[in-house]
Amino acid sequence: MRIVSLVPAHTEILFALGLGEQVVGVTAHCDYPPPVAAKDRVGFFNRPEPEKIMALRPDLVLAGGPIHHDCGEKLLQMGARVFHFAPRTVQELLQGMDDLAEITGAGEEGHRLVAGLKERVVLLRERVRDFPRPRVMFIMGEEPLVTPGPASIQYDALGMAGAALMPAGEDKSAIFLSRDDITGFDPEIILACGQNPFAPPRKRCPGCTLKNPPCMRDVEKIKNHPLLAGVAAVQEGMVFTIPCHWLCRPGPRLIEGMERISHLCQEFRGKPFGMK
Repeated sequence: MRIVSLVPAHTEILFALGLGEQVVGVTAHCDYPPPVAAKDRVGFFNRPEPEKIMALRPDLVLAGGPIHHDCGEKLLQMGARVFHFAPRTVQELLQGMDDLAEITGAGEEGHRLVAGLKERVVLLRERVRDFPRPRVMFIMGEEPLVTPGPASIQYDALGMAGAALMPAGEDKSAIFLSRDDITGFDPEIILACGQNPFAPPRKRCPGCTLKNPPCMRDVEKIKNHPLLAGVAAVQEGMVFTIPCHWLCRPGPRLIEGMERISHLCQEFRGKPFGMK
């Protein structure tokens, strides 16, 4: 099977399922695992090019739901088989991975991988079931300040990891924060995608024109945001940058991110996590 992936997380899933050899095309933003560097590019994640995709003669195109609606429709008109996959919960992610294993013929190897991830999620939920949850805020954007809402996989993953999160309507995928929202919630831990202080500076993603790319943020920049002044997390130095794939790429590495965030939450409450 010849597969084109239009989503970095989908690309990671395909390789994890043992289907790397069948991947013939990816976007400019697909950067993991390392062997993906040799694959043909079909445009940016938010602007894939149907003609480039069809030139690769795909048997299957993996798309990302609403963001690829127009491209997906055009591909269907051009005769492509398109599978849209945009999980909003951890359960939807794991079920979607199982579905992909079936659709692509990944076989027992693929199903075993998903079963292993499911076991880790069950164990994680058991570990956090009875311990007191710290108030955690994950910063998505700064101008304006935004955190994930209940209709997002980040919110679901953080909750499973043992975080107490800001309440909001179930249909909200993002919460735009006011000063009153933040002081009322008073987060004890603040997380944000950003620069690892012990790693070389990140390069901009292909096509990025943002003045302040989220993946290049550092802790000091977050702590100095005017809306965050005085909250418990800033006062106690509990502000951390994390790799984007811990929460914002719904693929196999999301489970690792959940485990590490759970470790942080439990250590904050003085309870050993017992991670290997």
